Amino acid sequence: MKTVKFNEEEIELLVALYEDELKEAGSYIDKLQQTLSKLKKQAESAKAEPTRTGKKRGRKPKKQLREPKPATGGKKRGRKPRVQEAPKPQVIKVVVKKAAKKKRVRKPKVRVIAKPKVQKLLKVEKPVTEEVKQL
Repeated sequence: MKTVKFNEEEIELLVALYEDELKEAGSYIDKLQQTLSKLKKQAESAKAEPTRTGKKRGRKPKKQLREPKPATGGKKRGRKPRVQEAPKPQVIKVVVKKAAKKKRVRKPKVRVIAKPKVQKLLKVEKPVTEEVKQL
């Protein structure tokens, strides 16, 4: 194993460095203890004072009756009975005579007169002149 040798000046510097770190850590711990004590005081004062001033949320508790009602048999099982219908109004009958149906008859065919055929004109080619070719 390798060993590291320090001279007296280096050892004094390291000792001073570690002592400074210990002092800083001690002061940090003191600050934390002070803040914790303040938080405890605030927590105790918060417990003493009620914070709710509004209405409670959720269902209301059922009220207990002083005298219980006598049991009447509870709910009836099965379908509900039909409600009697109201009396129907009187219906007045009117006799309507139907009109006689007309017999369906085809329409007579109409003769179409033939249109005269148009003769197609033959295309006549015109001779192409040299002037037109040059363009």
